[in-house]
Amino acid sequence: RLPPQIKLTDLGAAVGVPKRVKRTMPRMEVDVEDVVVRNKTRPLPNTINDIDSSHLEEDARAIVVTETKSPFRVTQVNSSWEALCGYQREECKGRPLGSLLNGPETDKMAATALVSKLLSGEEAGVIITNYTKTGRKFKNYVRVGPVVDEMGKTINFVGVLKEVVDAEKVMDAPKSGGTKLPFMS
Repeated sequence: RLPPQIKLTDLGAAVGVPKRVKRTMPRMEVDVEDVVVRNKTRPLPNTINDIDSSHLEEDARAIVVTETKSPFRVTQVNSSWEALCGYQREECKGRPLGSLLNGPETDKMAATALVSKLLSGEEAGVIITNYTKTGRKFKNYVRVGPVVDEMGKTINFVGVLKEVVDAEKVMDAPKSGGTKLPFMS
């Protein structure tokens, strides 16, 4: 007769070892997910097929694809990105993404945190202040992640941008006991 099956998680709980919890960013003063839930419901494009120019054009989200090395030059954008940021794909291709969108109120720590996550192969998201070609300032919820080839090698980075219209109201909301991230703008 065989002994009963014991799961390792049950054994850990029996001896007082806490369950392993996936690391997440600390909660902010306001739940950003409520603000950008529509942008988070669809996964980021993350394969060569996903970033094929015909697939990008079919996607209504504002999408930019960059090189994997600093200064992260733009390789592709879709028409939704053009409409949001004001640049035509011909004029932004080959230019560093930061030089196109960053300005005086762009939180450099938030941008650095995104790059750090990307370089470690992870997806990340943050609300950050960006600027259009005409200089219009806007709050932008950006999600970024790696794009991999058939062998799993990272070949590009992708960003999905969503303008957060009520960002001021969100960031000025009453405190709810959470911790505001130091790199959030």
